[in-house]
Amino acid sequence: MTPPMLPSSTVENYLKAIYLGSAALAPPQRLLPMGQLATALGVAPGTATTMVKTLAESGLVRYEPYSGVALTASGKKLAALVLRRHRLIELFLVRVMGYSWDEVHEEAEQLEHVVSDRLIDRMDEMLGRPEVDPHGDPIPNADGSVKQQAVESLLTCPLQTTVTVTRVIDQDRSFLRFIESHDLKPGQAIEVEHRDAASDSVRVRGKNERRITIGMRAASKLLVQVAKTLVMFAIGASLVVGLPAVAAAQTAAADAGYPNTGPLSGYMDFHFNKVDHQPGVLDFHRFVLLMTHSFTPKIRFVGELELEHAFVEGLEESGELELEQAYVDFLLSRRINLRAGMLLMPIGIINERHEPPVYNGVERPFVDTVIIPTTWFDVGAGVHGELSGGFRYRAYAVAPLNSLEFTADEGIREGRQKGSNSNVRNVAYTGRLEYRRVRGLTLGASVWAGESSFSTPRLDTSVTLTEFDARYRRDRLELRTEFADVKVGDAGRLNDSIGRSIGIPPNVAKQLRGYYTEAGYRVWNAGSPRDLVAFVRYENFDTQFRMPDGLLPLKEFDRDAWTTGVTYYPDPDIAVKADYTRLRNRSGVFANRQVINVGLGWWF
Repeated sequence: MTPPMLPSSTVENYLKAIYLGSAALAPPQRLLPMGQLATALGVAPGTATTMVKTLAESGLVRYEPYSGVALTASGKKLAALVLRRHRLIELFLVRVMGYSWDEVHEEAEQLEHVVSDRLIDRMDEMLGRPEVDPHGDPIPNADGSVKQQAVESLLTCPLQTTVTVTRVIDQDRSFLRFIESHDLKPGQAIEVEHRDAASDSVRVRGKNERRITIGMRAASKLLVQVAKTLVMFAIGASLVVGLPAVAAAQTAAADAGYPNTGPLSGYMDFHFNKVDHQPGVLDFHRFVLLMTHSFTPKIRFVGELELEHAFVEGLEESGELELEQAYVDFLLSRRINLRAGMLLMPIGIINERHEPPVYNGVERPFVDTVIIPTTWFDVGAGVHGELSGGFRYRAYAVAPLNSLEFTADEGIREGRQKGSNSNVRNVAYTGRLEYRRVRGLTLGASVWAGESSFSTPRLDTSVTLTEFDARYRRDRLELRTEFADVKVGDAGRLNDSIGRSIGIPPNVAKQLRGYYTEAGYRVWNAGSPRDLVAFVRYENFDTQFRMPDGLLPLKEFDRDAWTTGVTYYPDPDIAVKADYTRLRNRSGVFANRQVINVGLGWWF
């Protein structure tokens, strides 16, 4: 007997529900229970069973009484094509029609049954052959095949590792709004800091160091991706054969099931700077590629390669190519973990986290450049972890500074060895302690101490840097402040020693000091692309704060600066910046400066 013809929408809804339900089954379970299918469709179990028997007679499903149902090959292809229509429609409604991502599901539920394959193919072409819909769900190809995604949930991904949200598997409108309001949409870089099964909680750190604690059920609905080893190949290939190799690597990543952003992550920024009456300058300041690889859930690699000022050419004064991070983490427990390799010094607010969208201003604060020599990195090893009461720490033994490279205007900055045959005749020690228990508040204290006269053993040039900082965010208001102090031991004899080599003492101070305070306000706080921050910052920094006996301070290096500007976020990971800086010195001879800066920075 020929089975009765049923409305195509009913058949498609059943096939789609079986497809999605079967995908969520835990191995070795193969059949979707009938009760689960009935619940998903909102029908009585008897109604579901009757329909499934009809589908089985049509050769679309395999039904086993008292066990469940599974799709046949033909049923699976039809279900995938329904999902293709549904997800392409969702993306079209968001990108072209201006719908919000939380209101397209219901519309697509209706339209998926009435649009033609020709219209769907035109949508696909118009949208650029996308691989995922607005929620990160994979879009099947025209033949019904689906590229597999290498993803984990927030319950299984590595702790304290930067991951990218790739998919939200709950289409409930209130849940999607919750995800959007907390910057957890697909494409957002986040980090799972802690999981506590006893309290059913997962703590996540996201954009602008924002922290949120969610339940484990909600965490299970957020799928993320950790960059794989392929990123190392892509970066190496880019250095050897250029961007086509990177494109090939990203294509390979797509073939392996990764999203179009590929396994590569990084950040870039370029600036326009205009000082007083001088000609304006355009500079592609930084091009940075980041990579991570998890050998096991407990062992991971992190690397960062930076190209500054666009190119590097022999000994000419141009850009720099630097390996700023390359370390292996051995994740032992929440309280203590081991780290070794090329490390960023855990000093201050900016040195460890300096991607353009995380700070205001086109240029980094002067204190974080002149007093704290950001970006400061070197070889070393140490421990890090999280303690009870909201405390986190990092503590490393690292290569010291080279005091023979200290200067009057930039202090200890040129003394960084940067992991290039670093002399470790004397070992330096550095550490940072942070307090983050109060919502919206982060307090930090950092220290670096080491003997830095390995090239001149007769000197006792010990360097001690201490730093304190605070950040607070509540509603639209954002505040931050930082204080840094550097003491250089035996500075008098250090100046004498360098003076005998170059003919004139460099006027290195025995104490450097700087601080800044910044206030920001989100004048437009409706979420990207309606996110605008106005800020003002005052800085005071003096690389000649206290001088050794016999040397006078050079007052042109006793400076302060007022900076005011705006940061616009068309996307949470893109920052369009503009600011004005008035930079003053106390020499009475050297002119003060006025600077206009405009910049664009992003990370991915």
